[in-house]
Amino acid sequence: MTRPSDPQAVDLSQLTRISLDTDHPICQVCGQPLHEGDDITAYAYRAAGEPAYAIGYVMCGSDTHEHPTVFTRGVREYVLTGHIGTCSNTHTQSTTYVLHDPTAVVTSPTTTAEPQIHPDAPTPRDPTQPARQEPTPLLTAVREHARSDGGSPHEGSE
Repeated sequence: MTRPSDPQAVDLSQLTRISLDTDHPICQVCGQPLHEGDDITAYAYRAAGEPAYAIGYVMCGSDTHEHPTVFTRGVREYVLTGHIGTCSNTHTQSTTYVLHDPTAVVTSPTTTAEPQIHPDAPTPRDPTQPARQEPTPLLTAVREHARSDGGSPHEGSE
């Protein structure tokens, strides 16, 4: 048996129709309820050695929220856009929310914690330049303005 030459294509086929693992999908950032057919951004991950991906969280598909910026070595991670679909089980009379038409926006392979941004992803903004419609989180502000020697970010500002 030969292995496919494009591991991302294999991953995306596994991520198509993956369960969102919730009965009531909501945006993890703003709390907006999400419904079948809504566009979403989802974070999917798979630890090294694990056979399947899981969805960590979903966000509004309007892409106004900042994408995750911290990734973990040893975990294959994706930031995906797509929309909510449903799968029904007539035997159990249940419905599961799933991710349809996933498109990779950001990938982080298991060998590094550095994200790989997909420049051709259909997102209304560059994932490296998040739209700041919300206050800047404290840790982000500190990280962006701190100097490695611990000094003031602007010489002579004291």
